[in-house]
Amino acid sequence: MTTSLETFLLLSPEITLFLAALIAYLAAAFSGLRAGWLVAVTGLGIAILVSGNQPDSGEAISSGPITIDGFSFYIRLLTYTTGLVLALIQSGDYWKSAVQDDSSQHKRRGTGEEAGTFLILLAGLSLVGLANDLVLLFIGLELVSIPTYILLALKRTDAAGQEASLKYFFLSLVASALFLYSLACLYGLGGSTSLLAIGNQIQSLGSIAPPTIEGSIVVGTITASMAAVLLPVMLGTALAGVAFRMAAVPMHFYAPDVYEGTSTSNAAVLSTLPKIAGIVMLARIIALAIPPLGSGQTVGPVAEILLLQTWHLIAIVAAVTMTVGNCMALLQNNLRRLLACSSIAHAGYLLVGLAAVTAAATSEQGPLGGESITANALTLDGLASTLFYLATYVLATVGLFGGLIYLGHRWPEWSTSSNKRPRLEEIETVDDLNGLSTTNPVAAFCLATFLLSLAGIPPLPGFWGKLSLVTSSLSIGSGDAAFGDRRAWFIGLSIVLVLNAAIAAAYYLRLITAMYFKSTDKGVQADGGLSSGLAMVVCLIVLLSISIRPRGLFTSALRAGNTLSGNIATETMPPQTTQISVGDAMIASEIQKGNR
Repeated sequence: MTTSLETFLLLSPEITLFLAALIAYLAAAFSGLRAGWLVAVTGLGIAILVSGNQPDSGEAISSGPITIDGFSFYIRLLTYTTGLVLALIQSGDYWKSAVQDDSSQHKRRGTGEEAGTFLILLAGLSLVGLANDLVLLFIGLELVSIPTYILLALKRTDAAGQEASLKYFFLSLVASALFLYSLACLYGLGGSTSLLAIGNQIQSLGSIAPPTIEGSIVVGTITASMAAVLLPVMLGTALAGVAFRMAAVPMHFYAPDVYEGTSTSNAAVLSTLPKIAGIVMLARIIALAIPPLGSGQTVGPVAEILLLQTWHLIAIVAAVTMTVGNCMALLQNNLRRLLACSSIAHAGYLLVGLAAVTAAATSEQGPLGGESITANALTLDGLASTLFYLATYVLATVGLFGGLIYLGHRWPEWSTSSNKRPRLEEIETVDDLNGLSTTNPVAAFCLATFLLSLAGIPPLPGFWGKLSLVTSSLSIGSGDAAFGDRRAWFIGLSIVLVLNAAIAAAYYLRLITAMYFKSTDKGVQADGGLSSGLAMVVCLIVLLSISIRPRGLFTSALRAGNTLSGNIATETMPPQTTQISVGDAMIASEIQKGNR
């Protein structure tokens, strides 16, 4: 039994961020140019220190709608460290805008509103990782979405910026509505908003007696036949909501236009933080059907049907997403559009690990085949690979955007016929990077390292991440699947991943070629501010450190993956074990035939 005080203490990092956001809002009326981001950096530093005093392993600690375990600790720490670097980048982007427009009106536009809104976004994302309740999960998701709308609207007030913010706003509303519908289906399946109760219900469905009618009142619980109707609807709407956050097919089409229309720092936010939210949302749904690690607990056929439908759908979306993203990137010359398409492709890579963990949890014989699934360490290797790759992708992407902001503007062309100061132009195209190794060799080296990591070139972390995804896919054993053997599916998915990595290397190397093998007459000013340059260098140091010793990060990711299903076991009650009804068995059997 937990108390409100214990819940308050467990949420102390998030409360710290909310208080820092309040201070940033209030300080905006009294402080200078970058005081808001100074408050943000300080608040994030305190939140990271407070998070370090909470458990990252061992048994889960639950208090009301939140759970602190290895998975939530990993997501929380990834969120805060990413947010800390992004705060430095946002500060640099504001400084770059002040250089471009040195009017007093621009300088009076305080950063307090932006910094406070950004802190609320990070607190919401952290709550998504901690959530053990449908209501808190959706609240956290909206605390990510709404601040994102505000940041997009505040950063750029021109026509392109407003178009980007409106486009993202309306599409995000649709995605949130779809995901909310999936949560309603989960509530119908479990009869509770608690993920613990829903997980127990899904894992035991098919082995409990169907409802009976006493007078006009239905007594009992939901049956497998009712679940068979809700599962596809829940899965489809949930995946649509997740796909928008991750910019995955078929909800990817907004990304190039929005990234191009918004500021570079906002593009950095969109390419990282929503992907973390999408991974958490989908992992939470998958974990509902996986029994606790090492418990030896078995589950009913409904959970297995959910896993079968999920991995088929995720595998297809992953293959299409990475292919579409990379093919689109080959055609781009605008840097932000190119990185938007690259972000789409990386969403596909991340989904490969989730497909693997879902498929590994299914039994060899399929639903009602006589052998229920149990969790083991191999089951969660796919999730560990996804978490590892997520961290390396976020690190390289944030560093890359930080470098672009640090470079700032191109040198202007002065006109001898006019004494007016020419308007500075941001670095926007691939050609703007020509000759960077000559004009700014440090920035060129940093950007090249980030690009090589994203391309998966050894020994950089991006290579180890892609290798772990391929390894987790190839570890999937044989079993029944729609349109062939399960192992054949994942061999094909691994081949698609490798081929797409080769395609991605082509456009990443095009950027490196521009920096090192082409010349330019103008070059760049590197006027993006010291903070963005510091963020770029910090990301480079961490990236090279992981390259030397990737085992440490992967061990943390493996621990986080192993504890995801473990939090469902902290208060698990043994399910009732009576026979499944004949009607439910026939319906589940028909679903299995359809999947084949």
